[in-house]
Parts: sequence; structure tokens; C-alpha cells
Amino acid sequence: MNRSLTSLLLGLLLVAAPAAQASAPTKLPTIARTLTAKAAAPRDCAATAPKARRGVAVSRYVAPMSGYVTARLAAPSTSDWDLIARDAATGRVLATSQGFRSNELVQTWAGARQRIDFVACRRRGAARSARVGITFVDVAPPLSQPKVSLVRVTGDQAKISRLEDAGLDVTHERGQGFADVLVAGDAQRKLLADAGLGVTTRVDDMNAFGRASDAADARAAAGGRSALPSGRTAYRTYDDVQTELKALVEKYPDSVRPVVIGKTFQGRDIQGVEIADNVKGDDGRPVFFLMGLHHAREWPSEEAAMEYATMLATQSGDPRIAALRANERTVIVPVVNVDGFITTRTDSAVDPNDNNPAGQDPNVHLGEAVAPPGGILAYRRKNCSGEFPDPTVPCELQWGVDNNRNYGNLWGGPGSSQDPTSQSFHGPAPRSEPETQAVWNYSRTHQVTMLMTLHNVAALVLRPPGLHDGGKAPDEARMKAIGDAMGAATGYTSQYSFELYDTAGTTEDDTYTATGGYGYTIEIGPKDGMFHMPYQQGFIDQWEHGD
Repeated sequence: MNRSLTSLLLGLLLVAAPAAQASAPTKLPTIARTLTAKAAAPRDCAATAPKARRGVAVSRYVAPMSGYVTARLAAPSTSDWDLIARDAATGRVLATSQGFRSNELVQTWAGARQRIDFVACRRRGAARSARVGITFVDVAPPLSQPKVSLVRVTGDQAKISRLEDAGLDVTHERGQGFADVLVAGDAQRKLLADAGLGVTTRVDDMNAFGRASDAADARAAAGGRSALPSGRTAYRTYDDVQTELKALVEKYPDSVRPVVIGKTFQGRDIQGVEIADNVKGDDGRPVFFLMGLHHAREWPSEEAAMEYATMLATQSGDPRIAALRANERTVIVPVVNVDGFITTRTDSAVDPNDNNPAGQDPNVHLGEAVAPPGGILAYRRKNCSGEFPDPTVPCELQWGVDNNRNYGNLWGGPGSSQDPTSQSFHGPAPRSEPETQAVWNYSRTHQVTMLMTLHNVAALVLRPPGLHDGGKAPDEARMKAIGDAMGAATGYTSQYSFELYDTAGTTEDDTYTATGGYGYTIEIGPKDGMFHMPYQQGFIDQWEHGD
């Protein structure tokens, strides 16, 4: 290894690695309360008027100091209760949880003496009461961060391949002799330059880019519905995902039913829908399992899953859709990494779109903000587990695990890292993460003959194997034919996964090895795209035309 690369790796590890084992944040005793609503009322709890009474129960909480608040609701699963957190002074909704059952979790940063109303909505079912536990953690959010840039690094392939091991955020947009990298601050840029790698700035300020994308989406919304099955013009929040899935289940009960495949690290249901004619019947139809958003920042992957669910549910008159619904069961889980996704989409003290909410102490800050090991705020990649085995610790303080390196097949091999600060950290053990376990267990206990996991941004159709030296799949000829057909339909390049870069512990390699069900990763384009582009370019154009 030459001196410049040695200096690069040592320098980056000093920047990215935690300084020492941090002390666990102070957590106050959980407050337990019972909320009662005499009648059920089907409603969007987040849109409920503050003075609504039917089907609604409210519990007021006053934060003792600045910190982080977690509220969990539980009621019998035969009923459907939802939970939201609302600022009592302004009426602003702080967090929402509107799953299929009554396992609800909301989390929010709070200022000292901030009054928060936890609003529980009894949507259906016989359970008149729900239990709510409220936990406060004395931690401070990051108030600011260095400027985040997207740069293209060029040069020696060996140096580039080691960047991720050193803690830099190397994206999926890469090839022979180049890679796009998210860089937090001038120090990381200097380290790249000192290594003798060429660095070209693609986006100077990703936060400003995100705000410009939001503005473009707002202008598009003024023009009316898009041509998507849902008509959307902007990226969904997780509240949108939950309410839309629930609406499909309620409107089409004979062809859409709810699915919950497991729970996340923080305790949220990982939910989706199953779509088929006579969906509640007992038959041997094969299962197509479609998943989005293993990586928290990859919003178009969730969008594609949601639009596909909407299309299958609402367009049964189309002959192709009718054939799919008659001959197979389609299971769609739009968001695997729910905790991470919520972190990237929530307006809070750690979101670039709202960096100082009312009541927040302007002097608090997070010491590791120069290089957050879990990812860069809205550009977080990993889940929310980490140094502290406590789901009430804010996601922003956890280094996280890359769920798509945590699967069992060849776990710990090339393309993954044992360093928690790496964006490809594979976790402490094969399938250690609850999100990974949920996908694995569902795939091996159902008749999944085709699995597809959605990512972005690279405009690729990837098939096993993930490792160059892993040997071809026994079904290579047929898998290549299907992959090539998908590539031709989208304009994406169809190739082996390892042709992007070697990876181990990935989703489709794991399930194919265990069950024989075909598996693909779709890297949604456009080629040379970037995270959080305007919705038109980042998703609608891809849905309609491919690259």
C-alpha cells in the first residue's frame, strides 16, 4: 500500500471512528397511561381536528428538559388503534404511526417544557382502551452539520475500492475507475485529494439541492395529478405509506389484505400488502415478493413499490394485471428499513429542512456530527441499531447496520465491512438485524418463487452472484434471460451483481441459495442520477420511460 493511501485510510478512520465507547444516555422511567375511546371512528388520525372527540383519546405530556421522547401504544391486535404526537401549543403534528394493527410507535425531539399531546385514535375493533408508555431520553440532537457534497472520484481502482472501508459514503453509482461519494465537509474532501484521486464536484451542497427539489415538486403539484397510478407529484412520507396501504386494504378487501412480516429494531411493524384475486383463499399459487428501501435514503425504491401496489389493486381491468392477480400472489413491502426511512423523512432538529424547531436549545450539539457513522442525516443509509441496544435512543446517535450486507449467504465477505463506521457495516453476526430476519423468515416460509429488491441510483438490473468468484447460479441461463428482458423494458443494463462491485450478505443471494427462488436487485435510475432529485426526474420519468 503506498504512503498516500495509508495516510488517507488512517486519516479517515480518525475522522469517522467513534472516539471511545460512549456512555449510554440517561433515560427517565417510562410513564404508563391508559387511554379510552368509547366508540370507534374510521379516520386519518394525523388529520384529526384537535377538538375531535369520537374515537379519540388524548394524553398530555410535558418534556422535563430538551431531549428525545418515545411513545408506544399497544392494544389487542383484533382492533386498530393509531397514534400521533402533536405540539399542544401550535397543533403541529410531530410524528405519526398508523399501522394495520395496534402496535404504534412515535418518536420526536422535544424542547424543555414543550407540551406534547399524544393522540390515540380508535379506528375499528372492540378494544375500548389502549396502553401508552412514554419514555424520555436526555440527549441532545445535532444542531448543524458540515456541508454535504456529492463528488465523483476517479483514479486507481484499488484506492477507490478502499474508500468505503475507511468510512466514506460511497454510493452505488460507480464503475471501473470511478465512484460517486457523499462527502461531509472540507476535511473529507482534502483526504480524498491527498490520496491522489481525482475529485469532481457534482453537487456542491446536497441540502440546498434537496430544498430545490422540494420546490420543484411543489410547482409540479400546482399543475395537478401526475400520470402515476396514484397521481402523486412528490415523495411519500411514512405516514403517506401507511395511510395509502390501509386505504387499499379497506377499499379492496377481496383482493388486498394486510401483511406484517416482522418488526424493526425500534419496534415498528414492517408492513405491506398481498394482492391477488380471492386473496383470502387457501391455494398453492406462487408468490412474487417485492421490497423497497433497504437503504433509508433511497426514496424512489419505496415509490416504485407503492405505485406497483396501487396499480395492481386499482387496475384489474388491464389484461396483464388480471392475469397476474389470477395466477400468482404478489406481496409488496414498500419499506424494509422503516426506522431509517422515517429518520430521513422527518422534519426535526436533525433534518436539514428544519434545523431549529421552536423551543430547541440553540447550544446543544452532537460531537460526532462531522461524520455521523450511520449516515449523513437525510442521506442516512443504514438501520437504527448500533452502539446502544436501546430502541429509545435516537437513530441519529446510532451507527446502524447495512441490512443489505447482513444476510446469511457469505456474510462478512468482500463488499462488506466489520467497521461500524462503514456504510457497508455487515453487523455483528449473520442476520443479526430484525429487518433482515423478517425478510429471511418470510421468504423461507412462503412459496416465494421470485424476489425483487429495489434500490437506487444506478440504472441496473442485477442478478446473482454477488461475488466474482462465487460461481454462476445453476439457473443462470433463465435468470439472465429474465434480467435481460427487464433491462430491455427499462433501458437499464442487465448484468451480474458483482459487475457493479463484489458484495456478500445480500438479499437475493441469500434467498436464492436457501430456497431456489429467483432474485434480482433493481437499481432504479437514471444513470448518473443522485439522491433526492425532483420527483419528476427521480421517479416519474423512470416509471414512465426508464432511462
